[in-house]
Amino acid sequence: MRKGESHSKKRRRKPSGEAWWNSVAVAGLLLIGLLLGGIVGVFLDRQGLLGAPPGALRTAEMQDAVPAPPAPSPEPRVLAAAPQFDREALEAQYRDVVLEDPIAEPPEPPGYDPSDWTGDAARAGAPLWQQHAVAMAPVNGRPMIAIVLDDVGVNRRGAEAAIALPAPLTLSFMTYARDLAAMTARARAAGHELMLHVPMQPRSAAMDPGPNVLRSDLPEAELMQRLAWGLARFDGYVGINNHMGSRFTASREGMALVMAQLKARGLLFLDSLTAANSVAASLATRAEVPYVVRDVFLDNEPDDPAAIHRQLFILEQTARERGYAVGIGHPHAATVAALSQWIPEARARGFALVPISAVVRHRQRLAARQTAGAG
Repeated sequence: MRKGESHSKKRRRKPSGEAWWNSVAVAGLLLIGLLLGGIVGVFLDRQGLLGAPPGALRTAEMQDAVPAPPAPSPEPRVLAAAPQFDREALEAQYRDVVLEDPIAEPPEPPGYDPSDWTGDAARAGAPLWQQHAVAMAPVNGRPMIAIVLDDVGVNRRGAEAAIALPAPLTLSFMTYARDLAAMTARARAAGHELMLHVPMQPRSAAMDPGPNVLRSDLPEAELMQRLAWGLARFDGYVGINNHMGSRFTASREGMALVMAQLKARGLLFLDSLTAANSVAASLATRAEVPYVVRDVFLDNEPDDPAAIHRQLFILEQTARERGYAVGIGHPHAATVAALSQWIPEARARGFALVPISAVVRHRQRLAARQTAGAG
């Protein structure tokens, strides 16, 4: 091998300065790429996106799984999007509320009829809820269902449609409705029992229960004045129930004042149960006020006849199992239409349609029998 050839080969093995810098640049780019990839990977892992399918979006449930402390949850959007009916009612309907009757009810004795009460109201000094109760035919052991329609009187067309339904229903007239004397007289003449629907403070300040609402933050004198105004709106009712009231019915001070007035006037109380923490039942018991608690809301979906019929079916099941049930609805067109169809069908299936006073008397007798048995 010639000497010049040997030197030429050695020169070819030694990389030029330009090639060396190219190699360094490539290595640097690779290193930067690895570092960026690691950073992105850590970010994606912390966001919970590694392993997610292409195009997947994080849902609220996935966000709740992140270890960081969650922000306070807002009220359910589905409730806020339904202003056409009482939001507390909807919330209570889908909450895990224990609705079991607190009275352990023994079997009925032979011949017992909860509607056999006419002598009580005829006695001197009978409380108003008995004097104003609608007389009814004997139940003869049939399961009892009381249908209460709230908010009656605000919408005149709805009120007239409710009054035209087969009696006896219990129609609870709003305190601030107009022409209450005339409307309630027609309702009573049609065979329905009357109640007073009293606005009470809801949890949400954005909701307006109406004028003269009972609020837990009012001075006692103002609260008494508002309650007295409502109680004087018309005559002939057996008691009151709450319009909204998810905050007020949880107030021991406010509800104790209401119960004292009902006791003094001889009236009953129906807890619409718009809040799971209502103290109405316990305070009514303490004040010896006759009371009952709502079992089923009929028209949380007021424009869906199928949903209303499903709720009526649940009401029937409750009445079969316990002997009575209380359903609350409103004089919406779909509710009135559903009740027009359901009432004769329910009677044909063996249910007794009764006013709310009949359920209250039934509970009183069961409680008295239980007390006598314990003694």
